[in-house]
Amino acid sequence: MNLGSVLILDQNREQAQRISTMLGAQKWTSVLSFDQRMAMRQLKANRFHLLLFDAYSDGIAKAEVLGNLRAESHDAPLALMSNHVSKGQLMKSAADAAHMAGADFVLPKPFNQDKLKTLLNDTNAYHRKRMKEHHILVVEDDPELRGDVCRVLKQVGYKVAWAANMEDAFFDHNLGMIDVVVTAVLIPGIGGIEGTAQIKRDWEHVRVVAASEGVDDKITAVHVLAAAKAAGADALLPKPYTMRDMLLSVASVIRAKDAPEEVTTAAQDAIDAIFAR
Repeated sequence: MNLGSVLILDQNREQAQRISTMLGAQKWTSVLSFDQRMAMRQLKANRFHLLLFDAYSDGIAKAEVLGNLRAESHDAPLALMSNHVSKGQLMKSAADAAHMAGADFVLPKPFNQDKLKTLLNDTNAYHRKRMKEHHILVVEDDPELRGDVCRVLKQVGYKVAWAANMEDAFFDHNLGMIDVVVTAVLIPGIGGIEGTAQIKRDWEHVRVVAASEGVDDKITAVHVLAAAKAAGADALLPKPYTMRDMLLSVASVIRAKDAPEEVTTAAQDAIDAIFAR
């Protein structure tokens, strides 16, 4: 699975390869460049999710150099890697260059996997803010219900992806780019409860709408959904549910996530329009 692509510009080939290996461990791919010409060729030929440049490679700290490269970036955020000075602050020239060239992040060196993961999370957040649609992932093993849910969500204007189980959700999708997961709880594999707990642990920005029927007369939908709530679900849908109830649940968690009233109004207007037909 590829969660994103990064263009690395670092004249130190050994260091660039180490960074590439670290990115691979985070399931991100990378392309290495060792000078401005290589970087420019790659930018013209490919699209990247992130530009990760060493601040002192080949005069890269010059604002005009960064500006030329940034012009070919296709809106990918720019992160500058910079060494510390003795007091633990970023090199002033690198920070100034980043500001002048419009760099989005400055990554202190040396850095570990945790700091790199934070940068990648920030990169996903950068892209999410620029998305016009909210991105919904539907996790449902019933193909007929899954198709209906996806179709109605698309009608409202959401960007929609789907998975039949949580394993496929984690393997086939970048949860960093997902806003809401609508998941059945009683699904094969690790299931919706454990899946919800993992989502809330690893992707705090994702809102989860959990849906379930009961298991039997003793373990009702209320019991199952209570477990999902304890795992971190933000909204609960007893099965069977109506498409209107599903849409209202999605709109409610987006409202809580995004806050602006106009988002809520637009979602409610779209829902009302569909069910007024």
